[in-house]
Amino acid sequence: MACAAALAVGVGPVTALAEPEASAPATVSESARSADVEQYNDAQDALVKGRYDAGFAALDALATAAPDDANVAALQAFYANATADSAALTEHGARLRGLSPTLGDAVDRAIAAIDEAATETIDFAPTTDGPRTAIVVLGVGLNGDGAMTPELVDRLESAVAAAERSPESPIIVTGGNPQNGVTEAEAMKTWLVDSGIAADRIHSESSANSTVQNAQRATALAAEIGVDNLVLATTPSHLRRAISDFEIAGADVIGAATADPDDLPDLPELAPTARLGMTVDATKIIGIPRTY
Repeated sequence: MACAAALAVGVGPVTALAEPEASAPATVSESARSADVEQYNDAQDALVKGRYDAGFAALDALATAAPDDANVAALQAFYANATADSAALTEHGARLRGLSPTLGDAVDRAIAAIDEAATETIDFAPTTDGPRTAIVVLGVGLNGDGAMTPELVDRLESAVAAAERSPESPIIVTGGNPQNGVTEAEAMKTWLVDSGIAADRIHSESSANSTVQNAQRATALAAEIGVDNLVLATTPSHLRRAISDFEIAGADVIGAATADPDDLPDLPELAPTARLGMTVDATKIIGIPRTY
């Protein structure tokens, strides 16, 4: 799983999440927004819901009316990949690179990360590098009283098992969405401490409210504490999407945590047409506007 630097494109000059070893973050300028607002928003609404015929028709009309809008070309490339239309991907990718080489590079990196995360064999016993490898636990919505769900406990049990196999690795818990005054990260840290993990080994990110934000904010926190690579603890059905998000956000994900290395989950490859969620997340991470 190769590290993919995130390049954000948004309002004004913005700073990307740097790779942990990067000496300085990259910056890119705002892409020109010349497309009609209503048409752009309608296209995005159709695409994120998987209504591809309507979404592609709207994008084609936008590309004709606003041929210099790189965000439109980026969306055409992303969703051509999501529908396994290699000819359209080549066409739109080339046009995008002509409009914005920086955005084109970011889209190419993101698509490569999606394709790899969707098909690779995930390592549930990765070789860790002591304190340079962090174990990241992604949050799940708490019950109304602030109690954790069984799904979140399963993720934590996997993290504890990984932490025992790599006793020098820090643990990052990421998740906001407070219930009864308790965030997911706070609940997770309390559970880990009660399970025998030293409190000073746990680093909390308590503001993320989505997998995209988990990836962006946990990756930034990992860089702050000197971590080079990550092992993810999440629900197996969520793992390929999480790996894609973290890689696009700039992390180097080397594997996943499991409570029982002798009972590994069956994770079939995801066909291109089963990667809609990964594609939507990728557009958010690199900063393509959801609405104009």
